[in-house]
Amino acid sequence: MAPSSQKKQQTLTSFFTPKTPSSAPQHPQSCPTDSQSLSLKRRLTDQKADNGSQEPRAKKPKAQTEQSGQQANNAHDYAYHGSRQSCAPDTHAAATRHNQELHRRFVKKLGHPDAMSWSRRNEADMATVDHDDDDGDAHHEPAKPPKKGAKTGKLTPMELQFLDIKKKHMDAILIVEVGYKFRFFGQDAQVAARELGIVCIPGKLRYDDDSSEAHLDRFASASIPVHRLPVHAKRLVAAGHKVGVVRQIETAALKKAGDNRNTPFVRKLTSLYTKGTYIDEHGELDQPRDGAPAAGYLLSITETKAKGSGTDEKVKVGILAVQPATGDIIYDTFDDGFMRSEIETRLLHISPCEFLIVGHVSSATEKMMEHLSATTTNVFGHRSRVERVPQSQTMAAEASAHVTNFYADKTNRSLLGSVVDLPEPVKICLSAMIKHLDEYGLQHVFDLTSNFESFSTRSHMLINGTTLESLEVYRNATDHSETGSLFWALDRTLTPFGRRLLHKWVGRPLLDHTRLQERLQAVEELLGKQSTAAVDELESLLASTKMDLERSLIRIYYAKCTRPELLSVLQTLEKIANYFARPQAACFDSPLLADAAAALPPVLPLVLSHLRHINPPAARRDDKYAFLRDDFHTDDMHDHQLAIAHVEHALESHRTDAAAKLKRPSVDYVTVAGIEYLIEVANGDAKAVPASWVKISGTKKLSRFHTPDVMGLLAERDQHREALAAACDSAFAALLAQIATHYQPLRDAVSALATLDCLVSLSKVAAQPGYTRPLLLPESAAPTIQVSNARHPMAERTLDSAYIPFSTTLAHPSPLAHLITGPNMGGKSSFVRALSLLVLLAQVGSYVPADRLSLTLCDAIHTRTGARDNLFAGESTFMVEVSETARILASATPRSLVVLDELGRGTSTHDGAAIAHAVLHHLVSSLRCLTLFITHYQGLSRLAHGLHGLDNLHMRFRAQADAHGHEIVTFLYEVAQGVSHRSYGLNVARLAHIPEKVLHVAAAKSSQMELAMRTRRLNAAYLTLNTLFNHPSSADQLHHWITSVEQL
Repeated sequence: MAPSSQKKQQTLTSFFTPKTPSSAPQHPQSCPTDSQSLSLKRRLTDQKADNGSQEPRAKKPKAQTEQSGQQANNAHDYAYHGSRQSCAPDTHAAATRHNQELHRRFVKKLGHPDAMSWSRRNEADMATVDHDDDDGDAHHEPAKPPKKGAKTGKLTPMELQFLDIKKKHMDAILIVEVGYKFRFFGQDAQVAARELGIVCIPGKLRYDDDSSEAHLDRFASASIPVHRLPVHAKRLVAAGHKVGVVRQIETAALKKAGDNRNTPFVRKLTSLYTKGTYIDEHGELDQPRDGAPAAGYLLSITETKAKGSGTDEKVKVGILAVQPATGDIIYDTFDDGFMRSEIETRLLHISPCEFLIVGHVSSATEKMMEHLSATTTNVFGHRSRVERVPQSQTMAAEASAHVTNFYADKTNRSLLGSVVDLPEPVKICLSAMIKHLDEYGLQHVFDLTSNFESFSTRSHMLINGTTLESLEVYRNATDHSETGSLFWALDRTLTPFGRRLLHKWVGRPLLDHTRLQERLQAVEELLGKQSTAAVDELESLLASTKMDLERSLIRIYYAKCTRPELLSVLQTLEKIANYFARPQAACFDSPLLADAAAALPPVLPLVLSHLRHINPPAARRDDKYAFLRDDFHTDDMHDHQLAIAHVEHALESHRTDAAAKLKRPSVDYVTVAGIEYLIEVANGDAKAVPASWVKISGTKKLSRFHTPDVMGLLAERDQHREALAAACDSAFAALLAQIATHYQPLRDAVSALATLDCLVSLSKVAAQPGYTRPLLLPESAAPTIQVSNARHPMAERTLDSAYIPFSTTLAHPSPLAHLITGPNMGGKSSFVRALSLLVLLAQVGSYVPADRLSLTLCDAIHTRTGARDNLFAGESTFMVEVSETARILASATPRSLVVLDELGRGTSTHDGAAIAHAVLHHLVSSLRCLTLFITHYQGLSRLAHGLHGLDNLHMRFRAQADAHGHEIVTFLYEVAQGVSHRSYGLNVARLAHIPEKVLHVAAAKSSQMELAMRTRRLNAAYLTLNTLFNHPSSADQLHHWITSVEQL
């Protein structure tokens, strides 16, 4: 065995030598039995305790003393004893005591429950403990200093820097730039790992000094590559999180030349994102076409109590919604009742992705917002974020002063006049929204006051929330997706901004007769010129416009646009303006088409003036240094370019000096692994290399060096390059600011193109078989809706079989209302919804699926369909029914269309029938509005005999018995005059697979009850007839008798 191996073996043997008292002689032992081992272990433990009590020890704090007791218990199983060894050689007593002390320290460390972390924290203390021996000759080497980079139990300077930023933004997930990665720390890392599917390295999760994490000395962390930041940031934002990006704001070269070269990189929060504020150079959030747009509206809402309580409660509400991605701003102030139907209507129209609640709102309003937006399966199609702003007693005055100061600082003082007359609740919301968007750097969207639009403008029909849902205007009622909705049936748009405009058109039908005629005329002209060169070229132009120009323009306005995107926007606008500048493009006769086409050529000079600054090849490859043409370089750019050229010339001249030192005729620079200006020297000639040269890399045959002059010149060049990059960024920002001053004319041009896209889409709908242009009756005509062979616009696209058409008329003075009866599943609801949708389509400006439709404009469509409760407000199904009915009775006018489906079914038969009777009578006799009333109370049909303007309709069917005696109903889905006196509910129950024995009992009971009812009616008819014989002059009795006979 080698000497070194022998020495190592002796050391290991001595460490595991059996421990015995110093007074006991050492004798060879044979290997003991198990019982002897246990006895020796107990004696050894007792002896160790005795020896330990005699040795001097350093004083320990109370906590450490208590801890040592626990350590001793844990160390019991690791106690060293000679019974586990075979016969060991005799050693010197001093060496034995030294080994015992080493063993005691070893067990003390490993016996602690947190041995490793406890050892790290106390490493320095353990190294300085003075161990005294009886002979006093034991020698201990001093403890070694901790290695560089070893954990010391403290956060790194970079983590402290992150913690300082995090404490200011506890509600955001921070993504921190660290070298060539972006990292998450603490709880943020855990959330990112869950949402992004990346690895989270364990560590501290909390950002405070909680004792539960005292044993951890590093934050939990996760990381992503730099180039994947946009992808992962969008995923986090789409999941509903608020995301902040912390970047290094100084570069390595500038830091090396600065005074803070030995400190961490300066980092600052450069970007904050949420769903509604994600305005970035990488475009909007990924979102399927079904559902609401991801980068949607931020809605600020404030509420004050007006009067009343309970069902008489009235609140005054102010809202302001802004879509930073497009610059659209909607505001409104209104009074609302205890059902909060007005708030529901606006929320369903706007579909906000974020709420900013100013001050306190009532529990009913809170529950309404939570009901509509608190889950990912709600009617908005996404979970909405909610933030709150406290409201002081003087909020109104503070908001007015803040808004005034905000607009007073603008160069265009006319902006102030546009907002000074806004209602007080709207000003409160505007002030809160300005402060909120200031955190994201988007407050300048409110400079665009031309985008302010009132929600309650009287030029459009206001469709309430109940109607939006029951008619499935934006989303179907099954899974709340867009497929199967009215918007889905109309959407043939080719551009994103055209699609958004059509979305507005569908939800806000026109009340202006002139504007509606212009829209229908434009659709008719495009339909007539279909397949002509003009229309085909227009469609081709729209289809080739892949960019979302509306969003790109607002990113230019926010100075968040990239160089390739700016080039694409300007070139797209140039192509569009050039197309409409041709004489052939101005071939439209319709005023709406002609005005839209004429609005595009004027932006051509403006676009060309900005394109002159840009070098297209460099812009496409995002080359900031060559992005601007040479003629438009700034003085700073010229200075730094000259400085870089001077440094590179000096580097080239330095080759002569380097060759002289190496005693060569010449030397050449090489570039290896991205490192430039390396000088290669064969390893055999390395002696000629000056000592001041720095070796960078090498191989077996040669080495590569940087000379001191090269290193200095490269550092100088890097500084100038980074300064040049900053100058190029400044010049680009100046160009964006210059273009932003012309935002409004460019936005108007894009709006004109969106109008053309919507009209082309409606013309494609009109080209479908069986569609016709609606005939708008004069405004002076009596309210009328007359339709022939009409069909449901969505059902005919989704049904496998053909839709059965219907014809009907509603008009003043008669028939003013239809009372519709028929069997369950007979098509009653489909009929009334189809008629309502035809009216809606006509006032949007679309052709309708019918042979003929003539109508006067309806100022509103009110619906009360379906059975649903309102648990969040503590309201039963019947309470919801009558509350919505009360709202309809309060707001309907003679020019409204009212649809009531099975009113009164949520309570007892007598009460429900009485309420339905009274409401129908009020609608026909007092309000005189056009009404469609569905009911299963066949007794209401008697109203038609004494109430002028009401007639009875029913859905046709055929009933016959099968071989088993079961009554089979065949639905014909045709509308006909008359009353259906049975609903055939048992037939529907059989279709729903109710057990046959249950159906048998139900059929028997139904026959029994029907027989009893007929018997009572027959008796009543007999008594009435008897009265007539005794009193022949009673006209009322005669009428009652005739009605009874008809019912029988």
